[in-house]
Amino acid sequence: MRQFGLFLVATLLVAGCVTVRPHGVARPSTSPTARPAPVPPAGEEGLSSYIQKIRALSLQARPARVELDTVERRYPGLAEALADVSANPTAENRRLAGDAYRAANILDQAYGQYAQASRLDPRNAAAWDGMARIWRDWGFPNLALPDASRAVFHAPESAAVHNTLGTVLHALDRAREARAEFERALALDRQASYALNNLCYSWLSEGNGTVAAETCQLALALAPDLAPARNNLALAYAVQGDLKSAEREFASAGNPAAREYNLGIVYMGQRRFSAAAAAFTRAAALQPGLHLVAERARQAWRLAAANPNAEDDDGRR
Repeated sequence: MRQFGLFLVATLLVAGCVTVRPHGVARPSTSPTARPAPVPPAGEEGLSSYIQKIRALSLQARPARVELDTVERRYPGLAEALADVSANPTAENRRLAGDAYRAANILDQAYGQYAQASRLDPRNAAAWDGMARIWRDWGFPNLALPDASRAVFHAPESAAVHNTLGTVLHALDRAREARAEFERALALDRQASYALNNLCYSWLSEGNGTVAAETCQLALALAPDLAPARNNLALAYAVQGDLKSAEREFASAGNPAAREYNLGIVYMGQRRFSAAAAAFTRAAALQPGLHLVAERARQAWRLAAANPNAEDDDGRR
């Protein structure tokens, strides 16, 4: 079967899966997707000065009270964290408020709390880690790197911060260094399924389906419900040409629409345009309203019509 270019089709890198407790213990967390407007060039002022201005603006930003009241009702932990900050604005309480804002997907406010925590206690690794993850999630890993490095400097025994640094390095196309950080995380915490998944993703990004599959299987042995690892394993099988196993793993991930979409991406990579179009069409029917999926289906049908000889009945060229 023809090898195909790798498409990253879901939240496959567990990039924000952990935060850091006061004593460096990792715990699961959410991965918000909100982004700010693109950061303009720093100009003659220099990057460091520009970052400081961005951070100052983040500290000043506050949502309307009515919006915050709504969020506090939806996330009781946020109201509690803000009450603790109001009563005792320590670095740790501000860090915890940052975690609560992050869980509520209010990233500018989360960043502000982390920044204030780092000012009150420059050795608070979790605050630096939080800021790094937000820069990364906003799509600016170059700005995340200094904060992620500071987090590792202040908490070298934390698997969580090594994992964050690894995700930042991966986003900067520094795959070998990223894998070294994921491996350090595993050396510190043998139960760190998120680090194993990230290793899998890294190998998958380089087209090494065999090692990727082995690593994702290890991740799933530790955390059978880790959906990104399940999707990565499916893609690893697809890279090896084992479509039946890939379909099985996509189905096991539990989201039928995502399964069809992911299969469509795999088929596109193999130039099986008719099969891809059919998969995208099924995904669109299962989850109406997703314009991207419908557009993918239209693209695939156009490619199928324009390339009638791209595949035979068995999907081989």
